[in-house]
Amino acid sequence: MALTFKLLEDELTALVDLYTQNTWDFHFDPSPTAEDITERFKSGWFSDDRETYWVENHGEKVGLVIIGDFSDTIPLMYDVRLANKARGKGYGEQCVSWIVDHIFSSSKSKIRIESYTRCDNYAMRKVLYNCNFQKEGYLRKSWENDDRTIDDTIVYGIIREDWENGERTSINLDDMPF
Repeated sequence: MALTFKLLEDELTALVDLYTQNTWDFHFDPSPTAEDITERFKSGWFSDDRETYWVENHGEKVGLVIIGDFSDTIPLMYDVRLANKARGKGYGEQCVSWIVDHIFSSSKSKIRIESYTRCDNYAMRKVLYNCNFQKEGYLRKSWENDDRTIDDTIVYGIIREDWENGERTSINLDDMPF
């Protein structure tokens, strides 16, 4: 079943509900408060050089996608937040595919998209692989969690040519020992 994506409007209550009624174990802020989300919303965090969309399944809001740095040729930040009940249903892959199509279709100047995920977020790593992202790097002790623990980060990327050709080109990350 195909999800739909609708631009976030002045829907603060629904936004607060999504964030506070679900947990976000692989994000810096796994349990944001209503005050946190309200402050971010009022400060323009969801809109300043960002595009924020509701993820809907038959009209029901089941998540959110946020595309940051949208004006750049290389959008570096996007966030997929699916409600607890919407996870494990293939929605993550639909969201990432939609994000990639949306970014590359929006402008010929968009040349690549980067994605960073915590090393133990196996579901997201699988989604990125299935969406033709290439694993490009491993950043040791680079993901600071809300509880002050530190995890490693995996870096993925997809370039316009791979998107156009529906493929993932390999890279030679270890061609030299330095």
